[in-house]
Amino acid sequence: MEPDPQCSRCFRAALPVHGRYHRPAEETEEALVVLKSPEVLVCCCDNGLSTACWKPAAVEAPCSGKTDGPCQWYSVMHKPVYEELILQVPVGLRQHSLLVCVVTLLATVLCSSLILAAVCKYGHFSLVTCSE
Repeated sequence: MEPDPQCSRCFRAALPVHGRYHRPAEETEEALVVLKSPEVLVCCCDNGLSTACWKPAAVEAPCSGKTDGPCQWYSVMHKPVYEELILQVPVGLRQHSLLVCVVTLLATVLCSSLILAAVCKYGHFSLVTCSE
């Protein structure tokens, strides 16, 4: 975070964005994802008397590790981003789906077999009975 030079009580923040996996595409290897302007939430977890804390809570979500129960999160005013942000997320092609499934299945069976063989060869087993 850094102070905003145009506003004395404002700051600018850059947040990382993770593009999640999408379904395979028909013809192009990219999916376009439109990002909306974020909603800024503030937690009144320390019982501060901010003016935002007097309004009804917008979201009830987990707090930091200090408390066990959920906290009340309040929406605060911010300068929204008006330009549309578009991510180009790389995706697979639908015609490769069968190949991907077959290779994944074969790799899973091979690795499971190797683990089972190693356990049978090097594992030490003993019959343990549970008594109450």
